[in-house]
Amino acid sequence: MDIQQVDVADLEPVKLFISQVSAVDVLPNFNDQGKVEYQARVFPDIITTFDTERFQTLKVVDSGEVIGFAALRDGNYLTHLFVSKSVQGQGIGKRLLGTLLNTTDAKEISLRSSVNAVGFYESYGFEVTGSEADFNGIRFVPMCLVR
Repeated sequence: MDIQQVDVADLEPVKLFISQVSAVDVLPNFNDQGKVEYQARVFPDIITTFDTERFQTLKVVDSGEVIGFAALRDGNYLTHLFVSKSVQGQGIGKRLLGTLLNTTDAKEISLRSSVNAVGFYESYGFEVTGSEADFNGIRFVPMCLVR
């Protein structure tokens, strides 16, 4: 298993990976409107994370296959963190998150957690900063890590 920076050639494999993880871990938590909104916003948004001026973006590769992906915008906002269902619970997400956060010296990192990932982020030290919210059917919980 290897954590690497992404490059443009990774775009399609990353989009496929995120689509697969989302189908299992994210979309079941949304109503029909949320599913449509997520697919309309998140998948096209992945290309923006390849902008190295604003994003630090990493992938986890095992035997040539993407099994993790994370993106940090402007050094202080975690926009994406996905780990393949088949390897969840093995510490890969924490290792990926730790590696990504080591790329910034920001004192606060914020994110909008999917409802099923709140416990993961809390185990890393993030705290819930507001109530569960809904944006066009996409449910999330605002969180922040103060370092």
